[in-house]
This record gives sequence, C-alpha cells and structure tokens, in this order.
Amino acid sequence: MIRLSGGEPDFETPGFVREAAKTALDQGFTHYTPAQGYEDLRKAVADKLRRENGIVCDCEREVVITPGSSSGIFMALLTLLNPGDEALLPDPAWFHYATLVRLCGATPVSLPVRLGEEVWFDLEEAKKRVTDRTKVLILNSPCNPTGMMISRDTLNAIGEFTEKNNLTVISDEVYEKIVYPGNTHTSPASLPALKERTLTSNGFSKAYAMTGWRVGYLAGPREIIEKVTALNGYILVCPSSVSQKAAFVALTDPRMSPIITGMVERFARRRKMVLDALDLPGIKAYPPQGTFYAWVDISKTGMSSEQFAYKLLESERVGVLPGNLFGDRGKGHMRISFATGENLLAQALDRIRTFILRKS
Repeated sequence: MIRLSGGEPDFETPGFVREAAKTALDQGFTHYTPAQGYEDLRKAVADKLRRENGIVCDCEREVVITPGSSSGIFMALLTLLNPGDEALLPDPAWFHYATLVRLCGATPVSLPVRLGEEVWFDLEEAKKRVTDRTKVLILNSPCNPTGMMISRDTLNAIGEFTEKNNLTVISDEVYEKIVYPGNTHTSPASLPALKERTLTSNGFSKAYAMTGWRVGYLAGPREIIEKVTALNGYILVCPSSVSQKAAFVALTDPRMSPIITGMVERFARRRKMVLDALDLPGIKAYPPQGTFYAWVDISKTGMSSEQFAYKLLESERVGVLPGNLFGDRGKGHMRISFATGENLLAQALDRIRTFILRKS
C-alpha cells in the first residue's frame, strides 16, 4: 500500500536539531518545565512572530508553549467556549476542529467555502450563521484540506465582522511556511482590526519536520493566554523539556531557513506531479496555494467520496482521505497528501490514473 492520506512530511528532523536534543539530555534537561514553557523558547517565538508575521506580543504574558499546536487549539477552545456556545468553522476544514468544539460541549457551525474562487471566505454566509451564542471563528490559512489561503483584504473584512459580533479568532497557521510562488501568507493578528481578538496557533510539525516532537505555541491576548497556561498545567502538566530545547534551535539556528526552502521546493515539484497526473476528463484538482495537500473533485466518477477511497484502496492499494471527513462540502472530493517521496508518489499517481480511467 502507498499511503497518501497522512499529513506528515517524509523529511527527517535536521541533524543539528536532533543534536540539540541529545545535548539537552546530557545537560540534565529531563525534569518538569514551567507550564508556560521555557522562557528562552517563548522569547524566540515572540521574536519570530514580530520579525516574520508582524505580530507584537509580550513573551512573558502573551505566549504559551504547548505540547503540539493541536493541544493549544483545544485548550483555547476550552477557555473560550461554554456548553451551548457555537463556533464557526470553514467547510471543508480539518475535521479535528469540529470534534474539539464538541468536546467542549459546544456546537460547530459549518461555514461553506467557495472552492476555486479568489475570495473563498463567504462573509455573507457567515453573517447568516452567526448568532448570540457564537463565540469563536476558526481560520486556517493555508488551509487543510484545500490548500487555499485568505487574502489581506478578506482578513480586514473578517476583522470588521468579528468586531461587530464580538468573536474571538483562532488562527491555525501551522502551514504558513509551505506556500507556493505567487501567494503570500498574512497573519490575522498582524492587522489592527484583528490584533486584540486573535489567538495565533502554530507549531513545528510541518515546516520543521518535527511531527513526533509534539511542540507548538499559542500567542494572543494575555487574559486568554493566562487561562490556557493554567489548563496546560492541569491537563498536560508541561510541554516536553527536550522537545523545547530542540524547537529553540530549530527556530533560531540560521541553518534551518535553507532547509525549509529546500523542502518547500520539493513539495512544489510534487504538487506539479499531482496536478499533471490528475489532468483527466471529469476530474478537477484544485491547485493548492499552500500546504502539501491536493483537493480533488471526483464527483463525476459517480462514486461517493467513501466509495472512491475504499475502492481505490482495495483495487490499487493507494490510501487517500475521503472528502466527506472534512465536512458536508467535502462530499464528492478526496484529499491527496503529497508529503511522501517522489518515487512512491509517482507510483501512486499512476495507480490512481489507472483506477479513474478504468471507472470512467
């Protein structure tokens, strides 16, 4: 089986980052850390956000290190949502968001995305769906699963919308560095209309090839970060000591920048492989602006998303994710991850082409 279903880069964590972890072990960094995370890493995160994202925050009270970005999002939701509240989520979107909202006793509210359009965030639909119970809007740009990105102009409009409705934005920016030429990432918290009401979530899994290290961060208004830090202490105790030392080096060592550039160049080649291979009658693959995912409309095959995925797995031994996992708007689609090596990807794409052409 060739697996094109996971969101894990096939690249190894750089050697100098692994060495930093070994050094930390030898130096005895094997004990509890502060619930908020080590100060040097929080400062490095604040410096990074100021330098790269235009976000000014106080590392003492507005940044918390989390055991992966996913846990940071969950603790932010636990802080912001009470049972009976609602959260607006793009549809399609990473399916963990809806589950995490439900775990808070709140209700996820689907916000349809306009696929293939330059402005995909439908503000008019958002206005129809917001109620006095709506407390949170989750944004993810570049987006899993579609690879689409939100423009600065759209973010400014979102700022007016969230201010009018007193919403807090959770901005998941874990794919921010995996962006293809002609596209630019904008952090919502860098804009005046969104700065005071946005939590920026990020981590080291995707761009730094550190999925197993489980280290991320959350930055935002201090009254929220203080609550998230308390939850960090009660639920997770503290982020990993060794992972934090490795993350600090990944964030501050100048050798990392060209490595990330090289990874993104490889992803761009794989992106072209996918788009070229799926240039087939009745199939529409949306060119991702970022991430390492391709979102593909397979509705004209006559199969549902689940039927397509299961039959592809049975007959061709290729694993993809059915689009309906990501929301109602994902029906009739599949998500392909091209975070695997070129040789395996080429084999998998040949099998997918064979499968589609045989079914058409």
